[in-house]
Amino acid sequence: MADRGRGNYRGRGGDRGGGRGRGGDFRGGRGGGGGASFSGPGGGDYRGGRGGGDFRGGRGRGGGDFRGGRGGGGRGGYGGGQNKFEGEGEVFKPNAAPRPDASITQLEDKILNDLGMVSKMSALKMSSGKGSKPSSNDWLPCRPAFGNKGTEVTLWANYFALNVKTPSLFKYSLEATRKSRTPPPPGGSEPEAKGLKRQRVIKSALDQVARDVIYATEFKSQVLCLNRLSLPANNVVTVSYGDEGKDDTYEVKFSPSPDIDMDAMRSYIQSMDDPTGDTKFPKFADAVEALTIIIGHWARANAQIGTLGSSRYFPLNLDTEKKSLGFPEFNSVIRGYFQSARPATGRILLNANVVHGVFRPDGTVPELMRNFGGPNSNPNALSKSLAKLRCYRTIPAVKAVPGAKGKGGGKAQGERRTKEMILGLAMPGDGKGDKKPKVARPGARASEVSFFLEGNVPPGMAANAYSSIQEYYLKKYGFRVNPDLPVINVGSKHRPTYVPAELLEVYRGQPLQRKTNADETATMITFACRSPFANATSLVTVGRQCLGLDGNPKLNEFNINAGKDLLTVRGRELQSPSIAYLNPQNKVLNMRANEGSWNMRDVKVVKRGRMIERWAWLHVDYTDARPSDHNAVTESMKSFVKFMRNNMGIAIAEAPCSPLAQLPVPRHNVSDALRNRFAELHKAQNKPQFVFVVLPGKKTDTEIYNTVKLLGDVEHGCHTVCMIRSNMIKSNPQYFANVALKVNLKMGGANHKLSNDINIVKDGKTMLVGYDVIHPTNLARNAEGLPSLVGMVSSIDRDLAQFPATAWAQKGKQEMLNETLEERFKDRLRLWQRHNKNQLPQNIIIFRDGVSEGQFEQVLTKELPFMRNACTALYPKNQSAKIAIVVSVKRHQTRFYPTDPQHMTKSRNIKPGTVVDRGVTQATSWDFFLTAHQALQGTARPAHYTVLMDEIFRPALGSEAANGLEALTHEMCYMFGRATKAVSICPPAYYADIVCTRQRVYVADYFDRSDTQSTVSGSTQTTSVPSREVHSNLRDTMYYI
Repeated sequence: MADRGRGNYRGRGGDRGGGRGRGGDFRGGRGGGGGASFSGPGGGDYRGGRGGGDFRGGRGRGGGDFRGGRGGGGRGGYGGGQNKFEGEGEVFKPNAAPRPDASITQLEDKILNDLGMVSKMSALKMSSGKGSKPSSNDWLPCRPAFGNKGTEVTLWANYFALNVKTPSLFKYSLEATRKSRTPPPPGGSEPEAKGLKRQRVIKSALDQVARDVIYATEFKSQVLCLNRLSLPANNVVTVSYGDEGKDDTYEVKFSPSPDIDMDAMRSYIQSMDDPTGDTKFPKFADAVEALTIIIGHWARANAQIGTLGSSRYFPLNLDTEKKSLGFPEFNSVIRGYFQSARPATGRILLNANVVHGVFRPDGTVPELMRNFGGPNSNPNALSKSLAKLRCYRTIPAVKAVPGAKGKGGGKAQGERRTKEMILGLAMPGDGKGDKKPKVARPGARASEVSFFLEGNVPPGMAANAYSSIQEYYLKKYGFRVNPDLPVINVGSKHRPTYVPAELLEVYRGQPLQRKTNADETATMITFACRSPFANATSLVTVGRQCLGLDGNPKLNEFNINAGKDLLTVRGRELQSPSIAYLNPQNKVLNMRANEGSWNMRDVKVVKRGRMIERWAWLHVDYTDARPSDHNAVTESMKSFVKFMRNNMGIAIAEAPCSPLAQLPVPRHNVSDALRNRFAELHKAQNKPQFVFVVLPGKKTDTEIYNTVKLLGDVEHGCHTVCMIRSNMIKSNPQYFANVALKVNLKMGGANHKLSNDINIVKDGKTMLVGYDVIHPTNLARNAEGLPSLVGMVSSIDRDLAQFPATAWAQKGKQEMLNETLEERFKDRLRLWQRHNKNQLPQNIIIFRDGVSEGQFEQVLTKELPFMRNACTALYPKNQSAKIAIVVSVKRHQTRFYPTDPQHMTKSRNIKPGTVVDRGVTQATSWDFFLTAHQALQGTARPAHYTVLMDEIFRPALGSEAANGLEALTHEMCYMFGRATKAVSICPPAYYADIVCTRQRVYVADYFDRSDTQSTVSGSTQTTSVPSREVHSNLRDTMYYI
């Protein structure tokens, strides 16, 4: 389906909004796995960002801005400075957007009418009061109705209509394994071909068996054909592989799979009724995946197109679509295009989106050396920069011997090219045994590298003796090696193959296999942050060319045609809720959000947390740094505490409980210095409840931050907040307010609430739960043994301000939760009881973050039973909670663009509160896209919500259930406690994600080490990671915020 890869572990605090990590499509971590967009092979920590736009666009789920505004130019806003929209129109194709297809709207309505959803919802609402039991219709329920609240708008969607007349397809699953010269050990298996090697092996096999057959493949796991392949009796094709100095034989097995009935899919999208009675979701996944493979075949087979993951394609030959990331490696960020077929009501669509990937530089190795610092630069760094680059190797013809037969006398003839992979520079210690090479120094030149020459030797050279690379190439090939360039090893460490640098040329399209550094990431963000107009324009121009949507012979062969323009859909702008604070006289003050944000000037938090009677603070500075003004920091700290007490209404003692503040730390041993100071503070009789830590750098003090959180959250059980010194000493009320919001939440307070309670929770009988899992993907090869981390939060009352957390670890790369979920869910229920007069909740609304469509049923069959068991154990007999489960997803590729300047923000995005539930959805699946936040820059990314189970909304609201769920989700986005703006995904899911990120901080040592260490090929070493639970003092608090 739509390539919803999870990407890698997320970065630390603040990733999902402004500055909380490396995230989203871009900044390394979250989202999109498998090397796509910058969560991809460019890597990152865990999973990346939920910032509102594609690339920090609006910092949607980021920390609260005190004024709630855009900023005046610079960070966020577009006021002042250069015109970010120079040369662009306000909206894509102004005054030319067609009305959404009326026939599709009519079909959507007809399908729900034919199903009798209005009468069914009325009956369900009536029966709900009679104690009806859950039914099978509660799982993956049919959409009760389309929403109709809000101001209707027309939007562009990043979809093209597909006209698919493809007949039924023959499908083969593929295996490609190397045939070893010796049988594998008992229970073992032959090694599989991977990456580019696998692509070449499968291509060679298809050249043998599919010469007269129309086929399409992703050159990985399957091939689709209009006719059957002519295969050997055992379905195995033998292929020789000689690239990269190999002399291997591979066996490609073609296993016939069930044929794909394209007619059945076409029939389904017209009625949303599966005549087979199959209840699996998503529907016709094989057929949809087949279309994605067929459409992507041309680009994947094109040498001018680079690929990442299963559905992302990058034009390698267009300089306008790339930007160099500069020193040290001069990698390039390239603008590319995602594509995936999607079934919708009445039609099949192609979802296309602008994405970005990081690729290694190409060119001759001497050219790359000059970019990397020159051939005389640090040889270890130079070797690392060249390592793992694939290249063409030119092998000069053997110099003809005078008097030999043939033309040319002593001229070199018959030059050859092979494909190789660079290990690095020639190094001392290469090779093994008595005849190992002699390398004078790291980065040795051709005259300084010798190898033992035996067997047939070139004329004029001695057998069974050492020869320099310089002499060997001169006498065998007549080639004079450049004496100023280091020699390159294209073999292995133990069996090196040395080649002069000038005979190697790195070819284009190789993805970066490491994390990008801070400067590279900043450059990428600048390049990738583009308006909706720019992205829409790219899709219909360069995007169509890159994806081959026009004049593509492969599409013609399979009878597929892509519409020429983007689709338009109907959207609705929901009204923003009113927000409540206290005024200076401690009376309720209501305010209305403007474009998704509001300001906190002259207001107090609506409910103060527990009194901070004992607090301490640390001013951390590096011992080798220029001395800072500690007195200025001290005065700022006093101002901050005074601001919290007087301006924000937060309960905190006026003076710290300890005079210890200044803390010099050596850069090489930050952890011990902090550990000693925390131990000293907590040995005192008046142990601090709260420790404020002033950091010396600009969001780069990762080690200090991680150590502080480990010491505070896990080892000593005190709340901590980290503040950046450069921000602190400005004594800016906005910055003070941002930090104060966190302080109040940690102590159990409520910063703001909705003026009008949300209907379904206002009676105080509904608990909201959010949970998420993050995985150790896109790390180095020695990541075995690293766990997946689970975070769960739940509300404790009707105000939806406090979401205490629980967290744990489970087997790595396992998305579905195990039996630990049952006990932790019981804890959430007991916590609700303690805050609600010993009453258990009647309703439980669960937001499950981040699972793909293919995992929806697993949530119901594997995770839901654990939660049911927890309820059964705690509720009285004949009584239980009603449950609704909603999946929230941000890592998808759907985007919407405005068609009317009257319905867009200053960043030219659609307005906050815009919801879309038709046009690109399936009528019978209950889902919707919601853009709750304002993206301050870039293109806003909506959240996608899908109802997996409902025992709450339809019985309570009947045909208004869709409107009710959309309103609940939208209004909750205004309840993120540390922000003064609507965030891009509802707080239960957002908070759960932050909890996962905090769990990762406690074991950052292990993941960072795994991500940076190199490993010996074939190593099976695993990492043992300790389980670290939050200290009992902080359990059931918002310690993570």
